[in-house]
Amino acid sequence: MGYLSPTLAVRNMKATIAFYRDVLGFKTGMMFPDARNPEYADLSRDDMVLMVIPAANCGIGAEAKLGAGVNFYMQIDGSIDEYYEQVKKKGARIITGIKDEPFGIRDFTVEDINGYQFTFNQIVGKKCLSCGMPMSKLEDYGGGNPAYVYCVHCANTDGSLKKYEEVYEGMIGFMMSTQNMERATAEKAAKEYMDTMPAWQGK
Repeated sequence: MGYLSPTLAVRNMKATIAFYRDVLGFKTGMMFPDARNPEYADLSRDDMVLMVIPAANCGIGAEAKLGAGVNFYMQIDGSIDEYYEQVKKKGARIITGIKDEPFGIRDFTVEDINGYQFTFNQIVGKKCLSCGMPMSKLEDYGGGNPAYVYCVHCANTDGSLKKYEEVYEGMIGFMMSTQNMERATAEKAAKEYMDTMPAWQGK
């Protein structure tokens, strides 16, 4: 699977590097031409990589607002509650405090010194082996039983897995409604996605 490494245009390279290293706990990687006068730097945490460059090098004027409409959604390893307390104590600007989302994710949002927002998140509970949906509440589980491995959308009331065709149609409908896909595109995307799920691999 490929991965995405965003490049952020920033006002102050040294201050930005220090913020990500000292406040958010990122590791510094390559800096070019050197650490004293960086024109490029990469930073990483939990296999997530960011690259930063001076805004002026991109033709972005001093009056332009950076980060408007940009939010990076980053899943972290370890305890998200401990990480939240760490960055809070180190003075990170908290935009949204830590909370449980209704779809089985726990997250919080910070804004860096340039105006870019990061929502750090973590899945809580189990994930459905058929569709990958996080299951954190009783009503998320098939039959309302947390011992079951399939969600309410993929399981019969006794916890057994629905037929492939039924789950497939549900996935197509979900992709069409939430991602505004045409049916043909949703059919292809749903099949490719379900092929990666443990319940359907090799079937």
